[in-house]
Amino acid sequence: MAVDLTADLDAMRALARSLVHGDPDAEDLVQDAALAALEHPPATDRPVRPWLATVLRNRWRMLYRGATRRAAREDVAVAERERDAAPQADDLLERARTLERLGAALVALEEPFRETVIRRYLDGESAAQIARALGVPAGTVRWRLKTGLDRLRVALDESSPRKRWQLALVAGAGVTVKTKSTSILVLVALLLLATAVAIGVVVLGVGRGGDTRKVQTATPASGSAPASGPPAPHVGATLGSAAAPELVDPLPGQGRAVVEPITAAGGAFAGRVINWSTGEGVAGAELTFSAGGDVITVNSGADGSFELATPTIATYALVSAMSDGFLPYAPEWQHSSVRLAAQANQRVRGLTVFLFPAVDYQGTVVDVDGKAVAGAKVRLLGSPQGEQALAGPATRWTSDKEGHFTFHAPDGAVLEAEHKRGRGRAALTGDVAITHQMVITLGDRASADVAITGRVVDERGAPEAGVLVRALPSAERPIDPAKEELRSMAFATSDADGKFTLAGVDDGEHHVTAEADDRAPAVIEKVKGGTRDLVLTLAVGEVLAGHVVDASGAAVPAFTLLVFEANGPLRELVSARSVVDARGRFSVHVDDGTYEVMASAPGWAPSAPTPASPGDDVTLRMSAGAVLRGKVVSAVDASPLPYARVMREARGGGASAQPANAGTVTRADGTFELTGIPPGPVSITIGAGGHHPRIEAGLMATEGAVLGPVTVKLKPLAPGETPTLELVGIGIKLSADPEGLRVDGTIPGGGAIAAGLVIGDHIVAVEGQDVAVIGLDGAIGLIRGQAGTFVRVTVRRDDKNVDISIERKPLQPQK
Repeated sequence: MAVDLTADLDAMRALARSLVHGDPDAEDLVQDAALAALEHPPATDRPVRPWLATVLRNRWRMLYRGATRRAAREDVAVAERERDAAPQADDLLERARTLERLGAALVALEEPFRETVIRRYLDGESAAQIARALGVPAGTVRWRLKTGLDRLRVALDESSPRKRWQLALVAGAGVTVKTKSTSILVLVALLLLATAVAIGVVVLGVGRGGDTRKVQTATPASGSAPASGPPAPHVGATLGSAAAPELVDPLPGQGRAVVEPITAAGGAFAGRVINWSTGEGVAGAELTFSAGGDVITVNSGADGSFELATPTIATYALVSAMSDGFLPYAPEWQHSSVRLAAQANQRVRGLTVFLFPAVDYQGTVVDVDGKAVAGAKVRLLGSPQGEQALAGPATRWTSDKEGHFTFHAPDGAVLEAEHKRGRGRAALTGDVAITHQMVITLGDRASADVAITGRVVDERGAPEAGVLVRALPSAERPIDPAKEELRSMAFATSDADGKFTLAGVDDGEHHVTAEADDRAPAVIEKVKGGTRDLVLTLAVGEVLAGHVVDASGAAVPAFTLLVFEANGPLRELVSARSVVDARGRFSVHVDDGTYEVMASAPGWAPSAPTPASPGDDVTLRMSAGAVLRGKVVSAVDASPLPYARVMREARGGGASAQPANAGTVTRADGTFELTGIPPGPVSITIGAGGHHPRIEAGLMATEGAVLGPVTVKLKPLAPGETPTLELVGIGIKLSADPEGLRVDGTIPGGGAIAAGLVIGDHIVAVEGQDVAVIGLDGAIGLIRGQAGTFVRVTVRRDDKNVDISIERKPLQPQK
């Protein structure tokens, strides 16, 4: 659809106002009214909404009177300035170029976002009118408008610094306070303030990894360990093994989902949106679900709770989960890995959707001498899951005179800085998440940025559109081992002709995959960066299906399914999907072969890895497992550490909104309960903002046991100190390959060096258990333990198996 900018100038001005977030006075009105409402709340017996309306009207009258007097004083001065200072030619040219770029971005905007933006801003239709015309809910229209505007901003950011194009649009759009738009903001403020006053809570902000800036204090769940009393034993003590029933009041994200009978032909789903850092509910989060052509948007309440009533029996995908101050879950359209299968007259309750806070990270660009570099161009190369594809934070920044820039990004994201002094990369590692500081050092990069291009076709050679294609760096050594260069993955979606471009990859080898619903994934190994005309063929494949049950045989209605292709101890993830189905059913399309499948769910121990082939009806059985109780405190003064994250040391997987291994967070008094620990050695990771993380081991879980209480002490970070991981082990770095577990490195002071292990050795068994059966995770669980104890590993040398006994020691902190 072509856009005539000259004929639709007023409409483009409206669009410009939206892009630069116009009506600043209206925003002031909302903030002033909110402050007045929260400082002087009404009497408890007085209706909230009429009282709020009065507050807002009074604030508006005050602003209006002040603005009128101010305008009268300024009119003469403004007129004189307009006579004496006509726009400069360069300003006019910049304004014209910005409008031209905006028009081009609007034409290039994907559907359905382009049509929605054009109808709203160029045709002047309301959201309700657009919804009726397109036959979709008004909430869907609002989501499309928000996403469309976000994409337009990103497109303009690509061509010009944001401040520059915003100033140009403001100059051309004439941003002023309009009565109509102000009244809309007042209405929104009224609803938000009614909620805020009703619950009596103001959240000032939260940070990841336990960094909190909040007014309210979390309250321990009933039955939890008290903050005072006799000290708890440290990890490694002999602990109780009483029966471990489901917790009456589990921490958020630790409870089990249940099925309830209802009277509704389409079924329903209910749960909470949870802040990953604190475990508290996220109010006002917007969740969008889709099934075929139906799109439903729901919002979470004050405590983060939500309910989705589905009008038809269908499988719904969680398209997006968004809230101000949080990173969105918004993968490529129709490529969400969170699926909800509606069943008539049944509600699945107790679901958890996690959102990660959009933490302000401080980046610094320096040269090889450590000196700050101003004016470096920084860009986000990629994130592990690509979950901000449809909507997300900014992806480009420029360092200031101190070399600093502030950014938001998900864990694992890779950033690259470029300057005439060189280029450099850094990743958002756990260290960055704890300190909120990232340093990018410029230098000569070992590889160049190239692209991989190609097509996705079906078995007949016909193009496949809308297929998610990704390139992951191969697991072999980096291109330049001496530099340990960071490598980033890339994502793309095939167009109507099946074509795709994976931009910004390096010239090393990559693992390229193509994924689509109801098809087996297409995979090509060792694709060299810069390859052209790669062809990925999607086959229908075969269905691998089954169901997930508990020990009694009852269906587990919400779980994350992981499908692996096993090659010796190497487990390569083929599919990860979060499933909600009252029947506990699942099905995925795979190629012919033998796979290993397992399921994880909050409140349950994960199922044992189970071999399966297409055509099988697999039963994955979950058990209650064990419960670990404990407390996390400072190693300096034993003060409790709230919001410390406690997780099993195990492979994760699935969407960040519903991960397979979510763990839990501590309460305000530092206490926690970690449920669903599978029988066997217990190894947990603990991290808290401003402290060194650690791995604790030495417990053995049995079915139904209650372990603890344990006390975990974390050392605080000194100013400017880099976090280091504290653990007990034998001092080796391992990776899985078809021959076994390869020793990739040894750590000074560890028992492995003293026992004679060297780089290149392959461990084939641990404590007599074949690593091809237990995998890397199982082997690490057996290797971990208490300091001073020994572990027996079997090493393959010269075609012979050699048993070696290695002492576990506290290791020097590792980065």
